[in-house]
Amino acid sequence: MPPFRQFLCAVVLLCALCAATPVFAQPFEVVGSRALGMAGAFVAVADDASGAFWNPAGLASGQPAGATIEWGRFQSGDRDAAATRGPWERSTRFTSLGTWPIGLSYTRVDEVSLVAPDRVERFTTQHYGLSILQTLTEGFVIGSTLKYVRGRVASGVMDMATAGQGLDAGRDLDGEGSGAFDLDVSAMYDARVFRIGATIKNLRAPDFEGPGGLVRELERRSRIGLAILPRAGLTLAIDLDLDTADVPTGPSRVLAAGVEHQFSSRIVLRAGARRNLEGTRATVGAAGASIALRPGTWLDAHATMGRSAGERGFGIGLRAGW
Repeated sequence: MPPFRQFLCAVVLLCALCAATPVFAQPFEVVGSRALGMAGAFVAVADDASGAFWNPAGLASGQPAGATIEWGRFQSGDRDAAATRGPWERSTRFTSLGTWPIGLSYTRVDEVSLVAPDRVERFTTQHYGLSILQTLTEGFVIGSTLKYVRGRVASGVMDMATAGQGLDAGRDLDGEGSGAFDLDVSAMYDARVFRIGATIKNLRAPDFEGPGGLVRELERRSRIGLAILPRAGLTLAIDLDLDTADVPTGPSRVLAAGVEHQFSSRIVLRAGARRNLEGTRATVGAAGASIALRPGTWLDAHATMGRSAGERGFGIGLRAGW
């Protein structure tokens, strides 16, 4: 069977595994400063150590080994407005080491959200991942990340005049924790001038229980992507979620597009936009840049911004490949 047809069969199989749609998703756009500078259009681009999160199979498209360490902060909603359902804040940390054919990663996501005018929830997850790659034929790789996830859920009812007061109070909540094993699976077809990628995250969709029977489920998410590489140093990419998720602001299904251009041996610029095809129909723009500190070592930064008090954030990281 030709490699491209094998890839299409793998995509169909991955999509078939996405029938269930639990609630309260953790989106793709939480880590990876390079990816977020392209607005999340990265599933078919993921050729650095952040591929352990975005698309483990993409590790085969980059250098033989790489590492990254990153921090990010994100928020949505007006902190000075009256408390209401929807505003959230998220902080993330990500560390990974990617080699052929194994990668290691650690991801921490801490999210506080207002789920009612008088109720705030906090959901914190820590992911310890081991990625394994397998080449099926030239240009076609499948990958998986076995994860141990430690989740902590907390909720509180409080008197808060503004959204900011509620979010600040939510950071002090310390709920109950539990652990579970999970799995990400992915595929990448690399034809040199273009790549096609597919990823399913949180295949087992583990849930974590907090005080009072509150349950948060780490929702299964699936995404496909296409990257076009018309010439050296230029990448055009587009991603599409294959399922609809429920996030604090409502239903979410993302279409993202981004571009990356290496202007010189020391400077790379990125830009992109993503749009929620469901619910709020919100659009978020993104920009990012990388500066080479030395050959193979990059300082990455990104910023995102939505309209008015929509989603916004920033992040910074160090990335190396050799």
